Amino acid sequence: MKIALFQFSAVLLTALLILWPDSSRALTLSEAVHAAVDGNPDLRAARLDEEAQKTRSTQAIGTYLPTLAVEESFISTNNPLTAFGILLNEALVTSTSFTNLNSLNNPANTQTFGFQAQVSETIFSGGGRFHGLRAANRQSESRHEMVRWKEQVLIEQTSRAFLDVLLASDRVSVLAEMVRAAREEEKIARDNVAAGKSVRAEYLAAGVHEKHLSVRLLQAQKDVTLARIRLSRLMGQKKDSGMLFSDPGLLDRAETTYRSLGEKGVEALVGQALSDRPDYLSLEKEIAARREMASGALAGFFPQVSAQGLYNEYNPTLAWGKQDYTVIGQVQWNLFNGMSDKEKRQRASLALLEAEYREEDLRNALVYDVRAAWAESETLFDALKVDQGRLEEESEERRIVHERYRVGLVRFADMLRSDVAYRRARLRLLNDRTRFVEAVLALKKAVGALSEKDPVFRNP
Repeated sequence: MKIALFQFSAVLLTALLILWPDSSRALTLSEAVHAAVDGNPDLRAARLDEEAQKTRSTQAIGTYLPTLAVEESFISTNNPLTAFGILLNEALVTSTSFTNLNSLNNPANTQTFGFQAQVSETIFSGGGRFHGLRAANRQSESRHEMVRWKEQVLIEQTSRAFLDVLLASDRVSVLAEMVRAAREEEKIARDNVAAGKSVRAEYLAAGVHEKHLSVRLLQAQKDVTLARIRLSRLMGQKKDSGMLFSDPGLLDRAETTYRSLGEKGVEALVGQALSDRPDYLSLEKEIAARREMASGALAGFFPQVSAQGLYNEYNPTLAWGKQDYTVIGQVQWNLFNGMSDKEKRQRASLALLEAEYREEDLRNALVYDVRAAWAESETLFDALKVDQGRLEEESEERRIVHERYRVGLVRFADMLRSDVAYRRARLRLLNDRTRFVEAVLALKKAVGALSEKDPVFRNP
C-alpha cells in the first residue's frame, strides 16, 4: 500500500512539474494568443512581406513621374572627329580651322569639361503603366488579406495547443487516480488468490488492466510535453510557457458563441465565409491583379510615345561655357519582336486561368470547412449533454457502491471498478468540453471571423 501511494505521489508530482514549470503567475488563453500574434516568426515574416509588396506599388507610381539625370564629364582626346566636335561644341571653330588640313586630320590633344541635364517622360505606354499600378495595388491588398488569414490560423492553432496542454494535464491527474485504483485492485486480487478466494486469471486480468492504464498515463504525460512544446513554438518562445490558467468560464462563452452562430444558420455562415474569409479574399485580389497583368501585357502591341529634353554645356575650363539644348519627341512601334509580346500575353492569360481554377477549388473547400466545423461543434454540443448525464449517473452509482461497501454488501474490487467508471466518464466529459471549444474556434476561423479580441478569449 505504501509503495502504491509513493508511486502515485511520484506520478502526481511529475504532472505538477510538467504543468507548472518556473512561473510566478498563470498564463491565460487570451495572453497566449496575444503573445503568438506578436511573436510568431512566421507571422512576422508575412507582415514584412506585406510591407515589401507596398513598395512595389510605390515603384509602379514612380513610372508616371519624369526622370531627371545630370552628368559631369571630362574628355581628353586626339581623335579627329571627337576633337572637332569638342571645338564645335565650345564655339571655337572658325574659318581658319579648315586652312591647315594636317592639324584638322591630326589634332593636338583636346580637352573639355562637359555638363548635361536630361529630362525624360513617357507620355503613352499602351496602358502598361496603368495596369501595372493597378496590379501592384491588388497584389498589396492580396498580401494584406493573406496576413490576416495567417493570423487567424495562428490564433486557432495556439488556442488548440493551449487547451490541449490543459486537457492532457487533466488526463494525467485522472489517469494517475485510475492507476492507483488499478494497483489496489491488483493487490486485492493477489491476496484473494493467495487465500484461495479467486482464481489466478482474475489476478492476471487485474495486472493487465493496471499496465494498460500505466501506458495511457505515460502517453498523457507525453501529450503534455508535446503540447507545451507546440504552444511555445507557436508563441515564438524558446522557453516553456509556464503555468497555464484554466478558465472556468471558457466553456460558457464558447456555448454562447455557438448559439449566436447557430441562429444565423449554416447557409448564412457559408455566405459570410465567401464574403469575409481572408484567404478567399486574398485569392480574389490575386485574380484581379493577374487580370490587370494580362491587360498590361497588351502594351507591347501599341506604340510607345516619349519626350526627352537635353541641356549641354562645354568649356575647356571649369568656367561657364557654351550652352545648347535639344528637345526630342519619339514614337516607337515594335512591329515584330520575335513574338515576345504574344508569348507574354499568353503566359499572363494562362496564369489568370490557373488562379480562377484555384478560386473554384478554394470555394468548394471553404464550403466544406464551414459545414464540417458546424457539424463538429453541433455534435460535440449535443455530446456534452450526454456526457454530463453519464457523469451524473456514474457519480450516483459510485455513491451507492461506496455506501454498500461500508455496510459490507459489495467487495472492495466492486468499489474500485465504480471509481474507474466514474473517472472514465470524467475523462470523456473533459475531452468533449475541450474539443467543443476548439470546434467553436475552428468554426469562427472557417467563416473568417476569428481574432484575438474574440469574446471567447475574454479575460476572466
